[in-house]
Amino acid sequence: MPSANRPINTMLHLRPGDDILPKLKEAGLPGEFIRWADALCIGPTPSGLSETQWRELRARFAADNHFFPYDEALRFLSDQDRNLMRFRDHDRVILWFEHDLFCQVNLIYLLDWFSRRDLRKTKLFLICIAKHLGHLSREKLARLFGTEHEVTAAELDLARRAWQAFCAPDPTGLERLIDDDTTPLPFLRAALLRHLREFPSKENGLNRTERMAMEAVASGESRPDRIFRAVNDREEVFWMTDGIFYPSLKRLAGGPSPLLKVNGADPWPTGNAPITGLTLGLTDTGRAVLRGEADWVKLNGIDRWLGGVHLHGAESAWRWDEENRRSIRS
Repeated sequence: MPSANRPINTMLHLRPGDDILPKLKEAGLPGEFIRWADALCIGPTPSGLSETQWRELRARFAADNHFFPYDEALRFLSDQDRNLMRFRDHDRVILWFEHDLFCQVNLIYLLDWFSRRDLRKTKLFLICIAKHLGHLSREKLARLFGTEHEVTAAELDLARRAWQAFCAPDPTGLERLIDDDTTPLPFLRAALLRHLREFPSKENGLNRTERMAMEAVASGESRPDRIFRAVNDREEVFWMTDGIFYPSLKRLAGGPSPLLKVNGADPWPTGNAPITGLTLGLTDTGRAVLRGEADWVKLNGIDRWLGGVHLHGAESAWRWDEENRRSIRS
């Protein structure tokens, strides 16, 4: 029998963002709706931290990149964790996810999180499709309700291994994982491969996002919003918001040897100021890097987290070899 203080047949809908939650409510779906929306596909996710240390690290990353002030980010992360901890108040938890890098990294985090807790009578279900749910009407979203499947032991096991590899201090575990059987989570392999392509390339030190941005500028795009659209048009699966993308442009326009020159702002808007009224062009160094005659990291150094890997110093500890699809030590 259910406990006296637990409603019967309650349901929790969990989404990595709040884009579809109003539509689900409007469609009349039963239950409670919460978001768990930390963008784990960017910034530090090292293993071995306490929950408090984890939230503080993620909040500092958000503040350093001007996503939110530190106190606001910490409060947001704490609130969403408290909401998540109430999962046992419900009989069913339904995870609403899709195929892109943002969603897949959050999915393996949450499946790992649930796998290490006593679910008691709560059952865990998953909706995960090869379309962006935020683009669907409330009627189409409502028709997905009822197609969810109960999360399997194989899915939980793969998510645990994938999250452990994602948080490791080197990327070789991810390579082994995507070379293995990832069929329980059919979109995971492509997402993690896209993550590995965010490591500096062996050719010129640019990662995939940076290279596509530079190529967009070289082709004549100069406005940041148009560069963003040009890059996303070339993505196999859209995963970046402009807030995720613009720090890449800022990095390329900074450092001792910038690859992009900024016209109309000196040198870049600070904080959360809108990126308007400026255009970007290639510097001579930028052209040399695109031609493979110079190396972005060797010129400017690096200080960037990719999951559990901290790349820092005058050289990147790891590079990506696209031809062989392997990480290599520098």
